[in-house]
Amino acid sequence: MKRIFLKTFAATGAAALFLSGCSLFERGEDTGGNSNGDDGGSDNAVYTEMTSWDACEVLDNLQPITDYMGIEGYGSSTSAGGEPSTAQIGNTWDPESIGCNDLISVSAADEYASTMGGGEIKVKIVPTESEEQAVAAYEDRVAAADSASSQGTDPQSEEFGDPWDQGTIVSWIGSAESPHVEVIARDGQWVFHIQLNYGADFGLRNEGTPAYQFTSDELNQWFVDTYLPEVNQTVNDRIAEVQ
Repeated sequence: MKRIFLKTFAATGAAALFLSGCSLFERGEDTGGNSNGDDGGSDNAVYTEMTSWDACEVLDNLQPITDYMGIEGYGSSTSAGGEPSTAQIGNTWDPESIGCNDLISVSAADEYASTMGGGEIKVKIVPTESEEQAVAAYEDRVAAADSASSQGTDPQSEEFGDPWDQGTIVSWIGSAESPHVEVIARDGQWVFHIQLNYGADFGLRNEGTPAYQFTSDELNQWFVDTYLPEVNQTVNDRIAEVQ
């Protein structure tokens, strides 16, 4: 697939709330009220349907990401096994979203196979009641990611498009040389948001040969070229059933 990055621009210093790499959610489901802050529900059929979804079920328990990254475990940064946790709309760490998230342990390749690097992944679907609300949510999340990247080193931000109405991928190096990446995309009245950090590739650091089965650049491009188009199709197919 051809590269669909459209342009690169410097990360901004816009002040915005950012969820740190530390775990901000509890294991298991995190329930709460609807995103409007009341119990009255919504008259928008698409919004109502999307808020009822189990994000891990919709996203196949993050299996494509698990396979690509070689994730050996969820719920711990040091051990194998487990599955990602579901967060419902109104959850405490990102109440506007439904999510599939957890700490992760990532296996290294070849001679490093007995070692796993820790990190955390948050994969979120953000339903809204209108395209205007979705644009605002998208812009807020991009600003927050840009603000976070400015606190690290080597901040990079690139826009992408089709099949999305808007898309941005922001990456940087955090503490302990840990790669961070956020991918934010909007299609109509919903937003998709990935937040990911994982341990530094000690193979590159020590011997110049990657220890993981991917490089950071390859992973970021895979998100944009392969994973996000698949998610777009999956979610829009479900939306079509209620329109």
